[in-house]
Amino acid sequence: MRKILVAEDERNLREGIAEAFRDAGHEVVEAEDGEQALEEVRAQLFDLVITDYKMPGIDGLELLRRIRMINDQVAVIMITAYGTVEGAVEAMRLGAYDYIQKPFQLEELELKAERALEHRRLITRLMLADRRELVHRFDNIVGESPAMRRIFDVIAKVAPSNATVLILGETGTGKELIAEAIHRNSNRKDGPFVKVNCAALPENLLESELFGHERGAFTGADRQRIGRFELANEGTLFLDEIGTMSLATQAKVLRVLQEREFERLGGTRTIRSDVRLIAATNRDLEEAIEAGEFREDLYYRLNVVTIRMPPLRERKEDIIPLATTFLERFARDMKKPMRGFSPAALRLLTRYNWPGNIRELENTIERAVLMADGEIIEPKDIAIGGSRPEEQGRLGSVLRLPPEGIPLEEIEKMAILEALRMNDWVQKEAARFLGISSRVMNYKIQKYRITHPRWSRNRAPGA
Repeated sequence: MRKILVAEDERNLREGIAEAFRDAGHEVVEAEDGEQALEEVRAQLFDLVITDYKMPGIDGLELLRRIRMINDQVAVIMITAYGTVEGAVEAMRLGAYDYIQKPFQLEELELKAERALEHRRLITRLMLADRRELVHRFDNIVGESPAMRRIFDVIAKVAPSNATVLILGETGTGKELIAEAIHRNSNRKDGPFVKVNCAALPENLLESELFGHERGAFTGADRQRIGRFELANEGTLFLDEIGTMSLATQAKVLRVLQEREFERLGGTRTIRSDVRLIAATNRDLEEAIEAGEFREDLYYRLNVVTIRMPPLRERKEDIIPLATTFLERFARDMKKPMRGFSPAALRLLTRYNWPGNIRELENTIERAVLMADGEIIEPKDIAIGGSRPEEQGRLGSVLRLPPEGIPLEEIEKMAILEALRMNDWVQKEAARFLGISSRVMNYKIQKYRITHPRWSRNRAPGA
């Protein structure tokens, strides 16, 4: 039995297709338009989507694009009207497995569907075989979103080399885990993995931490200290928040990268160091260069391979797997028999934008496990963004009114924009989030002239 979604605005045709596949033993979900279909794709995993090319609101091509962003493995068959060959060709270019022209026999559609499902089975089997080793090697990183799969591919390619890697991303996105994964899958995996948080140390201590010092090098230096570059010899040195480093220290790091040697503070003996450097920062280093706060030559030395970690709000498919992983860990640590999350709690977690990223999610789940009375996490157990459990319906940005006052309409527009952003610009979901009808949401969107590149309707005149 496979799970199939049928998206067709023609009721009789939709019900006929659904009935045929249910009779064949499949589980079938029906959607009367593109927005409802998109909502179903976000809520559950399908093996096959059969969609009409022409539907009100989100049409078949736009639905196909959205599906590919959410789940690039689901098979899609496009139903097209007679004579719309261009649409069928475009659908195939966007990743549809096949298309079928109206009018058609159900037997013909069933045959195409079986071929699509078999093709999906083969592709899945090949992907599992290709990724079995990756899953083993990256088992401490949770992520099945397309963005994370691309990062796994980059790690697999760059790890065996000695190339310097620069990891960019907001605080809490897991940059250190990526650095560890690169080291564990490199030829240096048997060597040390040494970490330094550059932002956590004052400048005078950071130099000593990196390069070491001789006894008497400065007041309080009563004995020799071995630096991290020396400790990481034949291994990997991870410099976190390198964007906070002073220009003077940057110059010394640049020399190590170029010449593979340095001196301890207060010393004269040159020390050779065979170190692979991985750096990370949440700063825009190009802006820092413009401001004269970061050396351009060091930036290009670091920027041999760049990995950009997406914030959690851009990889929402990973929220539930991450939350489940944290739940299992904290339940084990606290010796509490937790079984999972209620549907309402999951909706709460996936609708929030997580400005603190994975770190904020981890802390939130730890507190939820601690506060939960039963075996299921409920919304009342979850405190998001510092709010109390009884305030959990108020997600998104905290509203702060300026002392000089603000028009009510501006507040309403801000609320609608925030709801749209939190729901990936799907108007029906944003309307449900705000507790209004789709018709009212459509009116408000036109009233405030709100547009988005993906929308094919609800654009304000002249927008």
